[in-house]
Amino acid sequence: MEAQREGYSGGIVAVASDDTFAHTYPDLRTMREDPIMGPDSHHRNDLEFFDVNGRRLLPVFGPTRKLTELREAAGDPDPGLLQRRLAAVVRHAENHLRAHPELTEPFGLTVEAAIATLPRPETEDLAETLAAFPHQDRPQVPAAWWQPRTLVHAHAGNWFHNALHAAGWTHP
Repeated sequence: MEAQREGYSGGIVAVASDDTFAHTYPDLRTMREDPIMGPDSHHRNDLEFFDVNGRRLLPVFGPTRKLTELREAAGDPDPGLLQRRLAAVVRHAENHLRAHPELTEPFGLTVEAAIATLPRPETEDLAETLAAFPHQDRPQVPAAWWQPRTLVHAHAGNWFHNALHAAGWTHP
């Protein structure tokens, strides 16, 4: 069994195990409030967790199947691994948008214009990439890279948030 350290409490990155989705959270409390983390969510067990420096975080669940804490895994952070995982999420979203151009229409964007606003983990540092991903703590505030011509929302998040959900993940 991997050694653990107690109680991580900083920024959290949740990435789908198949690299089709990612969310960022400012802290554990905010993440636990997301319906995706509920005991009955069919997505919860498909997520892997990292801190904002790329260290793996291990989930701890209580007797009622609720997430109670995250523990830092032993070993060094691997920001390159997290950056590659986020790049795979962006590629998945880009491919999904090309296959479903109707997803960008409510936001007044062409597919190419939407794709041009996606984060580019291959050319950004990890902090820049994370700033562009959906933030559960302020879903009503578009990330800095999102400058739409309209404020139509399919969900409280921005169009990238909604595109990630449309590509396979939904809030219960």
